Amino acid sequence: MAKIENEFVEARGTNGKFQARPFLPRKPIPDIGQAKIDGERFHSREFMQREWDMIWTRTWNIGCHVTELEEPGDFRVHSFGRESLLFVRGEDDVIRGFYNICQHRGNVLCQVREGATERFKCPFHGWEWNLDGSLRQVMHPQLFPQFKNGVPKDDLGMVPLKTDTWGGWVWFNMDENAAPLRDFLGEAGRHLETYQLENYNLIDYKSFEWKGNWKHAHDAFNESYHFEALHPEFLDFAEGFDVPIELLGIHSRMLNFNHTVSEVLSDRDSMTPIRMKMLGVPEGYEGSAKDVHLAIVEYKRSIQDESYIPYKQMNDEQLAHQYHYTFFPGTTFTSTPEMSIVFRYRPHESDPNYCYYDFLITRHDPPGTLPPEFEYRLYRHDELPNYAEAFDATFDPVLANVLQQDGTNMPTMQQGTASRGFKGMILGEQEVRLRHFHQTIDRYLRGDFPMRGDR
Repeated sequence: MAKIENEFVEARGTNGKFQARPFLPRKPIPDIGQAKIDGERFHSREFMQREWDMIWTRTWNIGCHVTELEEPGDFRVHSFGRESLLFVRGEDDVIRGFYNICQHRGNVLCQVREGATERFKCPFHGWEWNLDGSLRQVMHPQLFPQFKNGVPKDDLGMVPLKTDTWGGWVWFNMDENAAPLRDFLGEAGRHLETYQLENYNLIDYKSFEWKGNWKHAHDAFNESYHFEALHPEFLDFAEGFDVPIELLGIHSRMLNFNHTVSEVLSDRDSMTPIRMKMLGVPEGYEGSAKDVHLAIVEYKRSIQDESYIPYKQMNDEQLAHQYHYTFFPGTTFTSTPEMSIVFRYRPHESDPNYCYYDFLITRHDPPGTLPPEFEYRLYRHDELPNYAEAFDATFDPVLANVLQQDGTNMPTMQQGTASRGFKGMILGEQEVRLRHFHQTIDRYLRGDFPMRGDR
């Protein structure tokens, strides 16, 4: 057990029963083998095709945020691999998902990313569909001998996606026979329900086309072992050394300690400028920098009966630290009571050497607060921005720089794992989530499709 865990348990104990089961005291990291992970899976077009057929088309993934579909007629288009998907709130207030395809000649039906409409009209020949996906009209149906006995509206409706909502997000699955979303999310989903994520507003959303396979992006954000080398500034206000990790069926979680100082630093007590800026020191606090997280727990417990944020139903870890949950294959939630960020990893439409990484920020605003306006943008790999400027006022510049550091690794990881000199990834205990993830990929590719996330 790391120092920070001993300090936390000694100060707070482990009493109480909560829906989100605490990490501490930690469970042993399971031994799931030590075999190297091959580099070919990051580069092979055949492997990419098998992933599409056996994983992406059979799992639940996030399409858009519910607050993006506030009123009937509001719609969002989502690019997902080779598919264009369309999500819309109907006149009956039901959110539905469809393949964004015209059934006449296969044109992409809705060709803008977002908007509001009363119907969907193909710009090529004018065929129209209603918000519920039913066919509205065929332009000059008398010109089609196939329709001499009437237009087969049932056959020409928009093709639906299996769609559900959870945590304030619209999820979809291309497998008509997939298990229900909540079964797929399993125990991990039940833990995160304590945050009441459905009450969060989406406040920013940026996408980055990275020159690296989507699995490199996943792997970069599912271990903290790299903090000391790649993000040394993190050590002054977080602990990434030897963190608790758990495997939950096909999903996984880890605890990132916030508002403290890493045990790898010799001075954990002084209030340096970066610590004063990033630790979130409560007013009047005069203790050690490493103990700020304990003061934050005390403060939030003191206001839990008056706050609109559900501190009362959260365990002590959740009040100060970051719960990091990843749902297979491509969705990570890293959450605090006040903010939840989703990392979404999407495969490129045709090239295993590229991927899309989405960074979606949600915030637990007071009840009745309208979602703020923001500008969505996709940054191509040859026009990547200064990340602090990309997020402007919605994400701290120090943390945005950390994200940029992760992004700069993508091209070099892609290059290195393709080398004839690379013998395979060697993964330690703190990278067990990566091993578990790649083993789950292999499981799906063998045709073993777990229907329940907590199986």
